[in-house]
Amino acid sequence: MNATASASFRIGDPLLEERLGRLLAGPADPLQPYVIGVSTHGALYPLAAHIRAACGGDAAPVCLCAQDKTVMAAALLAALAGGPTVILPHAFDAPVLDELHRLTGFRTLVSDLPRPVPAGVRCFVPAPGLAAWPSAATLAPRSIDAPWLRLFTGGSTGAPKMWTKTVRNLLAETLSIIANYQVGAADRILATVSPNHIYGLLYAVLTPLLASAAVAAPTPSFPAEIEAAGRQSAATILVSVPAHYRALNGHRLALPDLRLAFSSAGMLAEEDAAAFSAQTGVAVAEIYGSTETGGIAARVRANGEKDFKPYPAIEARIAGERFKVRSDYLSPELPLGSDGYYEMGDRVQATAGGRFALLGRADGIVKVGGRRVDLESVRQTLKGQPGVRDAVAISLPVGGGRENRIVAVVEADAQAVDVSPAAFSCLAPHARPRGIKVLSKIPMTTAGKYDRKRIAALFQATGEGGDHGEAKA
Repeated sequence: MNATASASFRIGDPLLEERLGRLLAGPADPLQPYVIGVSTHGALYPLAAHIRAACGGDAAPVCLCAQDKTVMAAALLAALAGGPTVILPHAFDAPVLDELHRLTGFRTLVSDLPRPVPAGVRCFVPAPGLAAWPSAATLAPRSIDAPWLRLFTGGSTGAPKMWTKTVRNLLAETLSIIANYQVGAADRILATVSPNHIYGLLYAVLTPLLASAAVAAPTPSFPAEIEAAGRQSAATILVSVPAHYRALNGHRLALPDLRLAFSSAGMLAEEDAAAFSAQTGVAVAEIYGSTETGGIAARVRANGEKDFKPYPAIEARIAGERFKVRSDYLSPELPLGSDGYYEMGDRVQATAGGRFALLGRADGIVKVGGRRVDLESVRQTLKGQPGVRDAVAISLPVGGGRENRIVAVVEADAQAVDVSPAAFSCLAPHARPRGIKVLSKIPMTTAGKYDRKRIAALFQATGEGGDHGEAKA
């Protein structure tokens, strides 16, 4: 068994409790902008007091359905100060909220605007300045190991999946982000990812809150929008996802104040990272992790880093090709081994300097005709074909689930790419996709990940899999 992490650097209880007390005592600079042009750090606290007072002594959690980062930060502050636990849904549509209501019994939905709610639930839109923040003597701070937030992801089957985040989980990770990347009051953060996903929540809500930094109001998606928002906010930090870096590749981008960029929620293509750095002179820090584990490791290709290095607060081990971690960021629902470590779903290989290379998902190894197929290897082969910008390979069950067939989508101009079987002669016959569709854009989730359910549906809807066809997305 090989250790892949440097010496453990974890935030102890006294420091976490001290930072929690400092946060609840009020803002370091009340006039410092929080959401640029919208709110200040000082304005968060009366808004949080209004939410806390409105929820009263109700022990039921509140559901937070807001894109406004001011309301989100205030709701989280209210929960820390003795208010109810916050539920963060992955989507705000009626079926999702109905299902979460059934699962959790929330009776109040806190929002930035009036929204339809399930029967028996009230929609509460807090107003600033209607309540005073309680004094330190009357606060009842949440315990650092108590649930602070519950995130619900869509799950691979479409059923909501819950991940709890304790005060320790989120405070420790946010403080580590601030320390690792030296985020301070002079920083202005622009995020292209929704704040109701863990990545956006950490980097665009909690990091500016704890670092006394400012965050831009919009969540832009298209290149021109990203550039305009970045210039208007004088952004120093960009928080984005691979799909948006792909869209920015080839766009003339000028963000003169930018000093740092992050990418997460999937693997960033090397050519997109290089193009962004060439355009802006700014390195992209690629973060490896998940909703349930938090950030595990990072690499910066512009610095010559091919492999990932675990963060100082992460204890990691490699056994065979399996990657195991232990940290303060792990959700309580995660099953730990007898050694106290959680085994990740990715295969890795230890490399020099305590680093590791990703080999693909452990569940990305499938059997076809009794032979192993690595879906990541198939994907890389597809990406290597002339004219292909991106690709995803998945397996679909056949024969009552006793066998698999490989299908794939490629992002390309249909007239400029060859997806005939002969084009993939470098793959073993059993590893060649039985169906390939050419898309103008591969479907992505709102979190910036490949939408594998939608990809599978392209083939399942028609029962395809034995042809090489074309579909437009």
